[in-house]
This record gives sequence, structure tokens and C-alpha cells, in this order.
Amino acid sequence: MFDEKISVLIPFKSDGGYREKNWQWIKRRYEALLPNAEICIGNSDIEPFSRSAAINDAARKATRETFMIADADISFDTKQIELGIGALKDYVWVLPFVHSNFLKEDQTTWLLNQEPSITMSDIDFTGCHTCTGINSQIVIVPRQYFEKVGGFDERFKGWGCEDDAFLMAMYKHCGANTRLDGFSTWHLHHPHASMDNYGNNLSILQDFYLK
Repeated sequence: MFDEKISVLIPFKSDGGYREKNWQWIKRRYEALLPNAEICIGNSDIEPFSRSAAINDAARKATRETFMIADADISFDTKQIELGIGALKDYVWVLPFVHSNFLKEDQTTWLLNQEPSITMSDIDFTGCHTCTGINSQIVIVPRQYFEKVGGFDERFKGWGCEDDAFLMAMYKHCGANTRLDGFSTWHLHHPHASMDNYGNNLSILQDFYLK
């Protein structure tokens, strides 16, 4: 199956609470829907937590040639991953969604009590917040291009901007991406991360614009 080609890179640090519960359900979803994928958990001891360093840590553990970079609180449907892998024939990298649905706490609680194999697109999550244009959550990219840009920039710490920097590096050094029309991701609820270091991250991102 197509999932035999994938190393899933998941940046994760348990909080013993919301994030841990979310990940345990998402982990079971991978086991149900992408049973042949290689799951690589990346961590970082940097404070505040560096998602970039954790992704790079996961990449060092990976053995396959197609990377699916996915957050530990993001749900998906199988078809969008399969089509995303197929789209690599025509594009350098793929975001297998257009819309990002941020589930409310009660919606997430309900979901965590369902079978992990449930089809997300069949569920009516009325009232959740929906965004477009997000550049993270799930990114599918061949290993060769991930390595060409040096992975994620580990100067980013805490919340924000590392995904935009990766996008800019990929555009500059590798080529254009695509999104899959008609598909969404679903972000499971958890308390917001601290934005105390966001100003520093934004300053680093500005360096990418100037290069």
C-alpha cells in the first residue's frame, strides 16, 4: 500500500494532559488507517519547546524517502494522504488540505470517545473555527528536498513562524507546492501555547524575507 513509502515525522512533548490524550487517540488512528507507515516521534529539550528541533530529530530517525510532517493533534482522512503522496509526481511538496478546522473542547472530547478509524469528513462539527492558508499541520515532502533545505530552522523556539520559514526555504531552493482542493484537517483542542517568544521568532522570520 501507499503508506509503506511514508515516514511520519511527529514533533511531540507530552504535557500529561490534553496533548497526551490527543496524541494517544491520533496514534491509534495511524495504526488503523496507515498501518504500514513508519512513525518517528521527535523531541527537543530546548526551552521553550522547539517544534523545529523536534521535527529534525524525527527526521534523523526516519528510514524512508517520503516524509509526512504532522502535528500530534491533527486528524485526517486516508484519501487525502494517498492523493497527497500521488501529487508528488507533479509537485515538489504537498499540503493535503485547504481548510483547517479547530475543534472545540466538547467536540474533541466527543471525538476521543469514537473509534479511531472514524471518517472525519462524515462528521458535522458545526461551530468549530475554520481557517485557510495554514502552512503546517500536515506537510508531505520527499526526503531529498527536506535535506536540501537543511530541515527546519532550530533558531525558532516556542510558538510560531517556523512553518512559514520552511515554506519560504522550500519555495526558494526546491520549487512550488500544491494544496488538495476539497480536503481539510481537524485540530484537536488543547490550551493555547505561550506566545512569549513570538517576537523573537518573527524577527528570525524577517531574515528569510531579506535573503
